[in-house]
Amino acid sequence: MATGTGRPWWAPPPYSTPESPSASPFPSPPSSSFTADPPAEFLCPISGSLMADPVIVPPGQTFERACIQACAALAFSPPAVAADLAASASSSSPLVLIPNVALRTAILNWCDRLGLPHPAPLSPDTAHDIVRRLMPRAREDHQSSTESPLPGPQAAAAAASVRVRRQQSADGFLQQRGEALEEEIMAVLVSDGGATPAEQASAMASLRQATRENREVRRQLCTPRLLAALRPMLLSPDAGVQANAAAAVVNLSLEPENKSRIVRSGAVSPLVDVLRGGALEARDHAAGAIYSLAVEDENRAAIGVLGAIPPLLELFAGGGGAAVGYRARREAGMALYHVSLSGMNRSKLARAPGAVRTLLAAAEARDRNNEADAAALRRLAVMVLANLAGCADGRAALMDGGAVAAVARLMSGGGAAPGSAEEEYCISALYGMSRGSMRFRGLARAAGVEAALQPVAEGGGGVGRDMARRTLRAMRGEDEEAPGPAGAGMLGRQWDDGSVVSEGLVSIRRPPHRSNYGAGTAGSNTTQF
Repeated sequence: MATGTGRPWWAPPPYSTPESPSASPFPSPPSSSFTADPPAEFLCPISGSLMADPVIVPPGQTFERACIQACAALAFSPPAVAADLAASASSSSPLVLIPNVALRTAILNWCDRLGLPHPAPLSPDTAHDIVRRLMPRAREDHQSSTESPLPGPQAAAAAASVRVRRQQSADGFLQQRGEALEEEIMAVLVSDGGATPAEQASAMASLRQATRENREVRRQLCTPRLLAALRPMLLSPDAGVQANAAAAVVNLSLEPENKSRIVRSGAVSPLVDVLRGGALEARDHAAGAIYSLAVEDENRAAIGVLGAIPPLLELFAGGGGAAVGYRARREAGMALYHVSLSGMNRSKLARAPGAVRTLLAAAEARDRNNEADAAALRRLAVMVLANLAGCADGRAALMDGGAVAAVARLMSGGGAAPGSAEEEYCISALYGMSRGSMRFRGLARAAGVEAALQPVAEGGGGVGRDMARRTLRAMRGEDEEAPGPAGAGMLGRQWDDGSVVSEGLVSIRRPPHRSNYGAGTAGSNTTQF
């Protein structure tokens, strides 16, 4: 994509004004003062000139203000611009431009270090002339791809070739853009004297916006040095910096190959600190990040060891104030579910103070104002309870905490409707607690578990019916099957998620990966922020 002169292929040489044919759009120093070419990220992708007033357009790209305004005024979108400026020009809403304070500071610092004068903003006339020069070239590219005179197969081959070139051009641009943004952010965060709070805020806002856009940018930006720079931002005393940094981690973690990199970078510890006492929005995003990272099997043990379980429980319970909303609690619940798929973490969860009480309270909660949200949290609670029943410590903690009676109430009182996923989780939890436990028999009889399970055991088929029958036999002392190891499934089989349920139920118990609020991409497991 580069031309060898530090500017993109579509950008013309620095514009010469009529008054001074060899002059650039901003004052130039004598040639003897040039000691280095400006970094590529300091140049406007449209003009190829050092930016004096860099601004961010909504997709997250940075341009010289006058150039992007000229593009909008002329209803022209050059290859560098992801936004449809033609549509913006025809609509009544103005083009939203956000000053890129971090990049402007980095450019001025670079000029000061080299003793160069600061760049001057382009005049509107100059910017319009630059954009007009680009327009014929773009039209030629468009005509070559849409008006091929070749017949039949030759035309199809030519069109395919154009598509390949466009894709290669787009991939190259995204790679350059990711590299440029990384340099831009690092220039601010590691600058001499340290970044000011305003510079940190601008850098984190830019990173959060850029990581929302597409997979390639997220892959490009998930580098060890950028992740290392993110860690102190997660602990910033500024609530906005903290929230944007945590949201950027969530977005970076959407790519499967990034999940292990983030954990290895040491980002989990500051995320846990944010969960414990961070700003409200930052806690929300930190829970989402832990959830996303815990989807990867190899990350779960590390997340548990680093202390994520207690603050996740507190957030799931709504701790930290009445302002804790449904989304934060849901993200915390999903994180607990995935973290508790690890046998080591199930024991940690069982020993966490108040864990069973928190989960049972959520499993039985009702909210007349928003029953749909309450139902979703109830499902998450019984999902974690079913996981917890997969180890000896968990079974003991559940029975100590009154889980047998609580689960029976859910089934008989309508909290877990017949045939629902919630009912399957309840049966799974009861089946797990029944494994080799004489104590369970007495608790189950007292709680009326037999009346709750009998309709299921006498019903149609499926895994739920089989588990209900085995649980009833265990209550009656009729099941002579020796207790299997912790995490063993029905008939002694070991399931790949470490749960106590059978293979048929595993597919029900795994929540689908999703993209929430329409912001994520298909197949992602959490929200893009």
